Amino acid sequence: MTPRPNHPGPRSAPVGEHPVAVMLVQGIRSGTGSPPEAEMLCLLDDVERRRAARIADAAQAVSFVAGRHALRVLAASLLGVQPADLASKSVCPVCSPGGTADHGRPGYTLDGGTIPLALSLSRADGFILLGALDVRGAVPDAIPRLGIDLTAVAGVGFDGFDDVSLTTAERDAVRTVPVAGRGAARARLWARKEALVKALGTGFTDRDPSEVDVLADGRISDLPDVDGVVLASEGLVAAVAVIP
Repeated sequence: MTPRPNHPGPRSAPVGEHPVAVMLVQGIRSGTGSPPEAEMLCLLDDVERRRAARIADAAQAVSFVAGRHALRVLAASLLGVQPADLASKSVCPVCSPGGTADHGRPGYTLDGGTIPLALSLSRADGFILLGALDVRGAVPDAIPRLGIDLTAVAGVGFDGFDDVSLTTAERDAVRTVPVAGRGAARARLWARKEALVKALGTGFTDRDPSEVDVLADGRISDLPDVDGVVLASEGLVAAVAVIP
């Protein structure tokens, strides 16, 4: 997995009081210079490989592998270790709050200890957005949580989206936007919702999207560009949330 040309790696982006390293990398489109799937799989651990093997759709499986490969490389680079030294440890608050799932919020251990990074990733339309928050020095009971989301504007353009996904206030806000910009406005709200529930660790298991209002939630920031790449030019929007 390689960054987009002329955008070689992670940058620091303030989110509230927290510095977040984020990077937009190209996904599995042909000609992006991505490593072959077999090479990426070799860097993953058995838990990640078993998860990939269960994904029936081949394109989705490759996208999963590419995302986990990119996140592992990013985490290792921020810690100054080898990617193969990390062992995956995902946390699902429903199935395994202790971190024994192969799904949920992604994370890693190093030499048996949890690494001091809050991580998140999102995939959309051939791109991968990564997020990493350094939590060294944080009080154990108050470690910040990170959620990041990348959404394709075209993916929210179906009839009925507003009714099932947006609050009444959000629907009203979308209607104030010129028609040509409403798709991007909807996608922006969806990205903010996804980023928030990822940071909370719940997903939408305990609430409907139409009950999550993100119009003015100070824990969420929009990402109009990453490392100089204007996301709108790729038909994408993104958001990042940090829960103290």
